[in-house]
Amino acid sequence: MANVTLLVSSTCSACPSAKSLWKQLRVKYSFSYREIDISTPDGQELADRHAVRAVPATIINGRLTFVGVPSRQSAEKALSQRRG
Repeated sequence: MANVTLLVSSTCSACPSAKSLWKQLRVKYSFSYREIDISTPDGQELADRHAVRAVPATIINGRLTFVGVPSRQSAEKALSQRRG
């Protein structure tokens, strides 16, 4: 099962679209999902570890996979390639 972490910010105008996409994909695919605000200590640690400088940023199985809102097709492809 893939592990998806979405780094977000309360001031980000694109983050709601990214949240919606990943929540929709959870209905079709089985993966663990969490959202972390980049302004929190956990968010800062992840951002530093992955050199994230913009949100939304999607980390799948410990690898920074997308910055920005991915297309549904790209997100589905990434999930199918990174299962387990």
